[in-house]
Amino acid sequence: MSCGTSLLEQLRGLIERTYGFETGLGDLGRFVVGNAGYRRFYAGREAITRVDSTTGQARTLVREVSGALRACIYYPDELIEVLERQPPQHGLLDCNVDAFSTLVEELDHFLLLVWRKQQERPVSLFELELQANVTKHLVLSHFLAAGRPHLEPHERAWLRYHLFEKGSFVDEDPEVAERYRQATRCAVKFVDALPESPRKRLVALRRFHDANVAGKLEMIDD
Repeated sequence: MSCGTSLLEQLRGLIERTYGFETGLGDLGRFVVGNAGYRRFYAGREAITRVDSTTGQARTLVREVSGALRACIYYPDELIEVLERQPPQHGLLDCNVDAFSTLVEELDHFLLLVWRKQQERPVSLFELELQANVTKHLVLSHFLAAGRPHLEPHERAWLRYHLFEKGSFVDEDPEVAERYRQATRCAVKFVDALPESPRKRLVALRRFHDANVAGKLEMIDD
């Protein structure tokens, strides 16, 4: 998973710099598992928190070991293989956008969980999904722009479709499905209202990330 880990470090830097925080975790590879590692981590034990991706495959796992919390990100081997065949650094396409979106989503879950734990602040599953939707749009826009200041209208439409419009959010638990739908609706509303000015946009993104869920919803409804 060396290729995936290298990309994760690049993404971690982009996310932490943009939002103005630092987890200080060091090598992220220590916290990432593939199929075999997932079986060892889970080993028939229930995770006290499991944050699935919208695809239902990759997930962030948190469980208690001897009174301490342990967390890791599970990326299926098949997802990493997609990104190794078609690296997002070389372009976002129909064939890799879902895998890359999932990679970003679970990394954002993990970083926010760690940061809030360091601050001794709570975070809800809804807030994790809401923040990850905003981060996915931020990161994938950055990669799609490839150094350009703005996306073309057809690129924005393409990205919006893949991130927010094509998913069906099917889940056995209707409350979980509704949580995903609500998080998506709120994220779209926030992203659409972001200022055009890069400086003001950065201020809004950092304020949103630092806010608790009530503060986030207040910014969205403002």
